[in-house]
Amino acid sequence: MTSSRQPMTSKDPQKKSTLYPHSVNFSGRPPPPEGGYSWEEIEKAIDSQSLHVLRRTDKGQYEYERWQQNIDRSKHENVGEYIALEILLWPDLKDPAERQDGADNLLAEERYKIIEPRLTFRLNHHPFPVQESIQYYVLWSTRDMSVLDERDRLEKYLQHQLGRAASPELIPPAVGKRKQWMWFVNPIELRSVASIHHLHVFVRDVDG
Repeated sequence: MTSSRQPMTSKDPQKKSTLYPHSVNFSGRPPPPEGGYSWEEIEKAIDSQSLHVLRRTDKGQYEYERWQQNIDRSKHENVGEYIALEILLWPDLKDPAERQDGADNLLAEERYKIIEPRLTFRLNHHPFPVQESIQYYVLWSTRDMSVLDERDRLEKYLQHQLGRAASPELIPPAVGKRKQWMWFVNPIELRSVASIHHLHVFVRDVDG
């Protein structure tokens, strides 16, 4: 007589043993394709507002959380503050256009129009995987650069950074090529760093 009883398994994917345990529930989110996401896959996720399909590997998420755990929380209130002060070397998280007591008589709207935000363009060191032809950056900023009032300023900044390879981390375009880019801002529920504004920027070479 044989038993038809099946071994018990956990229905919770987070309880399954894994080499790279982490806190994010990736249920319903297929792992990244081998070789990383393509330009077209990222573009489709942006256009269809389905950014949740883009995710780190389990190993990448594990390493990112380990990095977060090593931040000295007695010195920094959150991850965003640590990034701003220790990595980007900003003096603080305030936007330069924020009113200083008695500094001037300009309205807030006018100040934001004429005073430039603090912007830093850096490689993403904890990204979801992308194909080798794509460079994955983060544009850190002291204000939300995705709003309509800031779009012109954003495009001029990216044109300067990418069109002239101004960033020291940017590989200049190959001969006969030019840089093409696209960007997105994660919805709140997908942000792992919520205390500092940032855009995800993807760059590749295309025929000039």
